[in-house]
Amino acid sequence: MTDEPSSKGLPALIRSYLDDDAIGLVPDDRQKECRQNTWGYGFDPEVLDSAEVAAALAEVAAGLRLKLTASNAPGPATFYAWYDVQAGQLMCSLSSAQPDRLPFSAAYRSTMSADEVTALMADDPHPGVIPWSELREIADDEEAEELPRAPFPVWVAEVR
Repeated sequence: MTDEPSSKGLPALIRSYLDDDAIGLVPDDRQKECRQNTWGYGFDPEVLDSAEVAAALAEVAAGLRLKLTASNAPGPATFYAWYDVQAGQLMCSLSSAQPDRLPFSAAYRSTMSADEVTALMADDPHPGVIPWSELREIADDEEAEELPRAPFPVWVAEVR
């Protein structure tokens, strides 16, 4: 599910993650689990309150911990969030994996500090836009070079 910026504000949208009854662990089908549990949130960088976003993420993690404990769901379970630079969105998901085994094909780095993720959001003046000045044309006979990329930060909370 993707939510655009609205009058509810990003923290309220993040908290609404707990209202989705489809959110749950599917350890036997990680692709389904990823599809049903991953939400993306657009945001307005001019009104981004990093502290409130971090608090909302922590509240969702606590709520998921209570929900999974009450339902006696098997572990492990990790709630996590990252900033998708290309989409210009804060992404959140729940996985039946340990923090070091999340379903990313790119290199990532687990962090317990949501500030690392919200700092990337705050530093992006035009979320989801790549300025023309950062693009370059590739000739037909030239292959795109693979540039090494540093692992991106992913805020993690073990909830089961």
